[in-house]
Amino acid sequence: MEFDSDGLKITVHLDGGKDMVIGKNDVEISYFSGGPGGQNVNKNMNGVRLIYRIPEAYLRASQKTRELVTKSMGQRKKEQNVTQAFEQLADKIRRYFYIQPERKKTRTPRAAKEKRIHGKKLRGRTKGLRGAVKNEG
Repeated sequence: MEFDSDGLKITVHLDGGKDMVIGKNDVEISYFSGGPGGQNVNKNMNGVRLIYRIPEAYLRASQKTRELVTKSMGQRKKEQNVTQAFEQLADKIRRYFYIQPERKKTRTPRAAKEKRIHGKKLRGRTKGLRGAVKNEG
């Protein structure tokens, strides 16, 4: 996965050697104002919301999500918020298309089992010696 912050383009490398390119035109961009920060925040529309609808061909059966939404309003300039929102979208896309590698089943080695049992026996012996002292007489 690659993110070009200058061109606002996300390239996702998929299985089978296919690449999916998401550009600024593929994303619905809306601007909003409001939030903490005083009068300037309330009168300027610097907040950015990106909505990316995943094409049918790329939908994953394991995921119920059909669209990815990001929102950014932490920066003072609209352009910075757009870049930050695209970075967040790139991260969400990376997580959406991530395939967890299949786990290889392993066995616990015999030596490890024997060491664990030996430790348990020693611990049991130590606890057994903590009992009340018996009168031998």
